[in-house]
Amino acid sequence: MSKNCPIYGKAIYMDCLECDEKPCKMEKPKKIVIGIDQSYKRTGISVGINGNLVLIKSVDLSKYNSNTEKRKALRGVLFKLINNINNKYNILYNNIICIIERIRLRSKGFLNIDYIKSIGALNALIVDVMQGFNIPVYSVDTRCWKSQIIGTSKGESNSYGVPDEKWPTVRWLCRKGYRKEILIDVSDSRKTKNTFTKNGCKYMFDNDAADSAAICMFGFIGEKDKLLSEK
Repeated sequence: MSKNCPIYGKAIYMDCLECDEKPCKMEKPKKIVIGIDQSYKRTGISVGINGNLVLIKSVDLSKYNSNTEKRKALRGVLFKLINNINNKYNILYNNIICIIERIRLRSKGFLNIDYIKSIGALNALIVDVMQGFNIPVYSVDTRCWKSQIIGTSKGESNSYGVPDEKWPTVRWLCRKGYRKEILIDVSDSRKTKNTFTKNGCKYMFDNDAADSAAICMFGFIGEKDKLLSEK
């Protein structure tokens, strides 16, 4: 009989006898939260283990020509992420939850039907992938996670080119010590929007990744009754 192992992948009895590290004996994570800030342009994905952020990233979907291709690409990323979590920590999927941002039905007082339909399809993809691994998916309102995790749901101006509504989350994550995880060097690109220059180099902050990190942390310290089950 073989079993999952962070070193060998699939380990047999002799592998275990020759192993000095014994990673299977280490304390397993008690809770893993996957936080997703979903968007067809760039989707932020973060992973937290027992209240600590271990992954903060985003997936650039703007290079794909259609929403169908974007959903297909995101599906592949999510499958790989979950398999990597399982291979590394050998954790039962019932110790994992996923939290996404709840659909905003109105923007500036208007009902955007096209947005609701498209983001609903993206949410359905995430739910389908997660439920394939028996991972429950919940959603949280934007103003709720911002006020509880960041401390404010209001935007603030800044000198780094970050959109005002995104800056408090970026600043919060930088103060947590994760500045390098969301700082992107775009010196070789023609991009000028949402960028800033320092020491002759052009940078931008990945605000989508930052949002996903805050959504992820809501799973540990936010009010659980504010989460809605997505099915």
